[in-house]
Amino acid sequence: MLSRWTIRKKLQIAMAVLGLVIAALGYSSFRGVYAYKELVGTLSSRASEIPLTAELTRAIDDLRLDKEPTQTREVLSFSLQDNDASSNYTRPPFSDRLQQVREILARYKSRLESSHSDALFLADRSEELQTAEKIGELVNEIAWRNGRKDLGTNRIARMQQDQDLDQLGDLAHQLPDLLTRRMISFRDEVRTRYRTWIIMAWSSAIVAAGMLVGLFVYARSAVVRPFKNLLYGARLVAQCDFAYRIHTSSSDEIAELAHAINLGAQSFLAIQKDLKEQVRQRSEEVIRNEQLASVGFLAAGVAHEINNPLAAIAWSAEALEGRLHRILHPVLQSSDANRLEDSVGDAGASLAGSDLETLRTYLRRIQDEAFRCKGITERLLDFSRLGTNQRKQQTDMNTIVEDVVEMVRHLGPYRSQKVEFELADKPAIAWASPQEMTQVVLNLVTNALESLDPDSKTGMVRVKVQNRPESEQVYLLIEDNGCGMDDEVLKHLFEPFFTRRRDGRGTGLGLPITNRIITDHGGRITPRSDGPGMGSRFEIVLPSKLTNDSLYDNHHELAIA
Repeated sequence: MLSRWTIRKKLQIAMAVLGLVIAALGYSSFRGVYAYKELVGTLSSRASEIPLTAELTRAIDDLRLDKEPTQTREVLSFSLQDNDASSNYTRPPFSDRLQQVREILARYKSRLESSHSDALFLADRSEELQTAEKIGELVNEIAWRNGRKDLGTNRIARMQQDQDLDQLGDLAHQLPDLLTRRMISFRDEVRTRYRTWIIMAWSSAIVAAGMLVGLFVYARSAVVRPFKNLLYGARLVAQCDFAYRIHTSSSDEIAELAHAINLGAQSFLAIQKDLKEQVRQRSEEVIRNEQLASVGFLAAGVAHEINNPLAAIAWSAEALEGRLHRILHPVLQSSDANRLEDSVGDAGASLAGSDLETLRTYLRRIQDEAFRCKGITERLLDFSRLGTNQRKQQTDMNTIVEDVVEMVRHLGPYRSQKVEFELADKPAIAWASPQEMTQVVLNLVTNALESLDPDSKTGMVRVKVQNRPESEQVYLLIEDNGCGMDDEVLKHLFEPFFTRRRDGRGTGLGLPITNRIITDHGGRITPRSDGPGMGSRFEIVLPSKLTNDSLYDNHHELAIA
C-alpha cells in the first residue's frame, strides 16, 4: 500500500511524523522546565512560610511566659517597675500580645490559602490549615476567658487557661514539624517523579530517534532511491542507450515519469527502426533507379542497333514467303504434271510435297521471332523513354480497367481463364496518363493470368476499382489465386530483368516499368502474397488531383512542347 502513495502524501506523512517527534521532544522539555518552575515556586512559597511560622511560635511562646491573668501581671509589672528602676523593658499587656498572635495567625492562614492550589505534594497545606484553625479556636477561647473578671480568683478557669496556653504552644511547635515531615516525604515523592520524568524523557528521545531513523530509511527507499534510479536511467537514455528500461517498485509520480521515459525511449527505437527501414528502402530505390537509368541507356543503344537487322530479317522472310507463294500457287492449283515441270522444273516438283509446307513453317517462324525480338526492343525503348512523352490528365480508371479486361479476354492464351472486375460506383478519376495507366493495368492483368495454372478450372483474376474521396485517392486492386510469391521474389520483384515465369519467356521489365510509372505519378504500388501457391495481389493507390510534382511536370512538358 505504501508503494501506491503519491509523493505528496508521503511528504505529508513524513512532515506529520516529524511534527510528532518535535511535539514529543518539546512536550518533554517544556514539561521538565515547568515542573522545575513549579518546584521552585513551591519551595519559595514554603520558604516564605517559615518566618511566619517562627514568628507565630515566638508570639505564642511569649504568651506562655506568664500564665498569670492579665490583671495580676499588670499589677506585678507596675510593682517591678517601681522597685527596679534599672529595667528598660516593659512587657506588653497580655491582650496586646494575644492580638499580635491573632494578626500573625491571620497572615499565616492567608499565606497558606493563597498557595493551597499548587499540585505538588509539598504544596499540600491541609494539615497546616487544620492546625492553624485549631490555634485560632484556642486563641479565641483564651481571649474570651481572658476577658472574664474572675480569671484571677477562679482557680479552675486559671488552670483551663494554662492548659489552653500549653496546647497552643504545642500546636505552634507542630507547624515546623509538619513542614519538616512534608519535606522528608516530598524528597521521596520528588525522587519518584524525577525518575519517572527521566524515564519518560529518555523514552521520548529514543522513540523520536527511532521515528527519525525510520523516516530517514523510508525516505531513502521511497523517494531517494527511486530518484537515483530515475536519474541513472535518464542519463543512460540521454547517452543513446534506448534499450535500457527504468524499473520502479512504486506507483507514484516517479513511476509515472519513469514509465514516460520508457515510452519515449521505446517510441524513439520504433522511429529509429522505421527511419532505418525507410533509408534502406530509399537506398534500394536509388540503386534501382540508377540501375534502371543504366539499363535504359543501354537498352536504347541496343534497341537501335538490333532494330535494323531485325527489320531486314523480318522483311526478307516476309518477302521470301510472298515470292514463294506467287511462284508455287499456280502450280499447286494445276493437276497436270507436264505443266508443273514446264513451270518450275525439277526443283518445283520436289517442293510440291511436304517440303513445301515445312519451308512455309520455317519462314513464318523466322517472321514471328523477328517480330518478337522487335517487340522486345520496342519495350526496351519504351523503358528508356518512360515518362517523357506522356502528359497527365484526368483519367477514368473504370474505363481503362474495363477496356483492358475486355481486350485480354479475347486473346488466345487467356480465353480459357476467368477474369472478373468490379468498378467504382462513380467515375474513378485519377490524375494520370491514360496510355501509361493502360500499360500498367495490362502488365498486371497479364502477369496475373500468366500465374494461373492452365489446366485448373478454378483459376481466376479479379480487378477492383474504388474511390477514396476522404484521402483524394483512387484505389486499384488486382489479385489472383495463382502460383503466388515467396519472400525472395517479393524482395526482387521490381528489379529489371528479374523474372520467374514458368515458360521462361519473360523479360523481367513489365513490373519495373509498372513501378516506375506509378512512382512517377505520385502513387504507390504494394505487392502481397501469403506464399507459393497462395495467389498474389497488387494494391495501387493513385492521386485523384493534381499534385505539386505533377503540376511541375505538366508545366515543364508544356514549356518543352
